[in-house]
Amino acid sequence: MHSVMRIGDGLRARQDNFLWLRIIAALMVIYGHSLIISPSPGVTDLFASWRTYSGEIAVDIFFALSGFMVSGSFMRRPDWVDFMTARILRLIPALLVCLVLLAYVVGPVLSNLDSHSYFASKLPRRFVKWNLQFASRQSYLLPGVFTTNAVKDTVNGSLWTIPAEMRMYVFLAIFGVLGFFRSRRVASVILLVLFIAGAVVPWQLPLFDGWIKMSGYFALGVLAFMYKDDIPVRTDILAALVYLAFLSRAVWIYPILVALAITYFCFWFAYRLKLPRIERFGDPSYGTYLWGWPASQAFAQFVGPGHPYGCALAAGAASLVLGYLSWHSIEKPAMRLKMRVHSIFKFGQTSAQ
Repeated sequence: MHSVMRIGDGLRARQDNFLWLRIIAALMVIYGHSLIISPSPGVTDLFASWRTYSGEIAVDIFFALSGFMVSGSFMRRPDWVDFMTARILRLIPALLVCLVLLAYVVGPVLSNLDSHSYFASKLPRRFVKWNLQFASRQSYLLPGVFTTNAVKDTVNGSLWTIPAEMRMYVFLAIFGVLGFFRSRRVASVILLVLFIAGAVVPWQLPLFDGWIKMSGYFALGVLAFMYKDDIPVRTDILAALVYLAFLSRAVWIYPILVALAITYFCFWFAYRLKLPRIERFGDPSYGTYLWGWPASQAFAQFVGPGHPYGCALAAGAASLVLGYLSWHSIEKPAMRLKMRVHSIFKFGQTSAQ
């Protein structure tokens, strides 16, 4: 009799499909947004019957995977300086380049204003500054850009999840410094209390309303890592969760069952499917996500509404190329700076003592 594979077994084998899943999720976001950016009568999202849409499911996947991966990173090496350095270098450089290029290169080209009027506006500077503050207040406008599209003025509507991601990193580091992860029982109780608070009194949490759901998926990812040696990865369990979720669409427990099904699907996909290895080409998922919305808006501006599938294909292909460019020219070089920054910080601490 074969032993049952558990999440921990897959993790130790160091062979998974997480990169495939992140890329698919980024393309799902683009597909979901294309139906809104280039709408066509009668065309609905594949997941409309589930009271959701592709982009929302993809973001849920991103946060579940993020909770799993970054909590594992911290628990394996509980150094908050090293942890936050890695997280900052992973998020900010590619985001900064994307914002600057949109505000000062792409924006002037696509704007219906002349160059003088465009650069006389405060919006380009605000677009970069506000979106680097990782707060709920963000800027989506550039002067004269996408003003005639179905989704007017919004240059990059995908940016709203980035501050939530950074907030999750900070909370995870704080919990780690306070020692909550030294006891699986203590960490589980704390996360359970936060789950209940998010459902009953979400206004009491230091989170923007739109971030509550994403934080729940992130917490599920953290729990999955803590219980990785106890959670089996089986097709019948996934099928049961999906079936129960579908049956409960009109019941209050539906969001919880969907969250469990989506999170469990991540590990089933990662460890049960045999897919070609693509890691050697790099990780384009973050860059694809960052550029997906503006690429879709650019398609809609030049082609017009009514072509959601064409928009998804064109924007998906363009964003995937930009994602690989972002990885090789920005993200990968930035990650190489981690040890240097960490050494400088540690040297400063030692010198101050």
